[in-house]
Amino acid sequence: MRYLIAILFSINISQGFTQLHNRLIKFNVGISNEQIDLKRSINEYNDTSSKKFEMVSLMPIVSYTHDFIFSNRLSVSGKIGFQYLNLFYNNQHFGSSFLYLSVNPTISIYYQKKFEYYIKLQVGADYWLNKPELLDYQTRKIFPEKVNPIIGVTLGGFNYYVTEKLGLNLELSIWSPEFLTFGLSYRFLKGDVPTIQQYQDY
Repeated sequence: MRYLIAILFSINISQGFTQLHNRLIKFNVGISNEQIDLKRSINEYNDTSSKKFEMVSLMPIVSYTHDFIFSNRLSVSGKIGFQYLNLFYNNQHFGSSFLYLSVNPTISIYYQKKFEYYIKLQVGADYWLNKPELLDYQTRKIFPEKVNPIIGVTLGGFNYYVTEKLGLNLELSIWSPEFLTFGLSYRFLKGDVPTIQQYQDY
């Protein structure tokens, strides 16, 4: 899978197209891979231990992304995200919210006036806000280390523009903190709004 993604990147980078916008921002909320894995691990632990974890509350994962567009095929973005997870262990507050940062080279597979499909790599790190000192050595293995590298892939990234600048965004990712997110995207067009002919020429 990773070799296929690398090949797609090399093919698309070599193709030149008229650039219609030079920056793009996205605000997303959704479900994280981390909360799915954490819930499963906690349930397994609670089934076999007298001391229990309790997930008191959680919020959707939220993120902000800023893309710098080099062509209609290639861009690089920076992302910052956060998820609030409120866990208790043996009736003591444990934490385990996390913050993450990543740099994301992206290629557009299909791009027209109102619709874009893209894939991207995610390279960065996450930082967990918890109290591992409450746990014994064996129990700590349930949770990631305080700081962990991120090497993820967005297999399905979609923008649908309801105006020339404002759009809806959906992303499906693997090997990253995010799993499925939905939100808004806003693109900063270069100069005047592109004409219909410019899109058709693309």
